Amino acid sequence: MMKRYWITLLLALGSKLIFAQTDFKYRPTAHSHNDYEQQQPLEKAYSLGFGSIEADVYVQNGELMVAHNRSEIKPERTFRSMYLLPVLIHLRKHQGYPYPGKHKVQLLVDLKDAEAIDLLQALLKDHKRELAEVSFVLSGNTPKPEDFHKYDKILSFDGRRTTTYTDETRARVPLISADFREFSSTNWDGKQALSSEVEQKIKAFVTEVHRNKQKARIWGTPNTALAYQTLQRLGLDYIGSDDLDKLAEILK
Repeated sequence: MMKRYWITLLLALGSKLIFAQTDFKYRPTAHSHNDYEQQQPLEKAYSLGFGSIEADVYVQNGELMVAHNRSEIKPERTFRSMYLLPVLIHLRKHQGYPYPGKHKVQLLVDLKDAEAIDLLQALLKDHKRELAEVSFVLSGNTPKPEDFHKYDKILSFDGRRTTTYTDETRARVPLISADFREFSSTNWDGKQALSSEVEQKIKAFVTEVHRNKQKARIWGTPNTALAYQTLQRLGLDYIGSDDLDKLAEILK
C-alpha cells in the first residue's frame, strides 16, 4: 500500500520537475557540493547535467533528513522527497538512466549519524532494480572497510588516501576524496595560480588513484573560474562547486 502511494506521488510530481532537455549537456566531472542548499535542490544540478550531487543526511524520528547541521532540520526536507523520488522520476523518463543519452549520476551521501546507513539501505531496497544506473557513494559515518561486505552492493564508499584497502574492499570504493589542505599548508583563494609544488602533489594523488581504477576528488577548493580550470587541468574526476552556473560555464 505504501509503495503504491509513493509511485502515485512520483507520477504526480513528474510534470513539475525542471529539465531543459532540448539544450541538455552532460558534465560528468561537475559535482554539486552541499546541493541541498541550492534554491532548487537536485533539479538545478540535473538541468546542468552534473555527474555528481552531494547531500548530508541525519536521522530523525526514523527518517533520513537532509540538512547541513542538525539544528537546520525541517520536517519536509527528507532524503526520500528531495532526492530519491525525483531521481526515480528521471529514471522512468529516460529508460532506466538518470539522464538522456544513457548518462549516469553519482549521489554522494554524507552520513552524519552512524545509523543512517541502515535507514538508507532499507529505503533503497524496494527500488534496487530501478536504481541500477545510479551510484550511491557514502561518506562521513561509514563502516570500517572490513565491514563493507555487510552492506548491499547498491551502496559504495568514499575512500581516503590514508586508508589501506584490500583488493576486495577497494572494489567497494569507487572514489577517493582528499582535503585540499593535505596538499598545501596555505589557503588558496582561487585567484592566484597554485605553486608547482602543490600541483605536483595533486597530480601524484590523481595518478595513484587512477592506478587503482578509482576516481579522485578534492574538497575545500574555491569557487572561482581559475580554481575550476586548474582542477580540470590536473585531472580531477570531480570538481566541486556551490556556484553551479559558474562551474557549468567552465565545463561547457
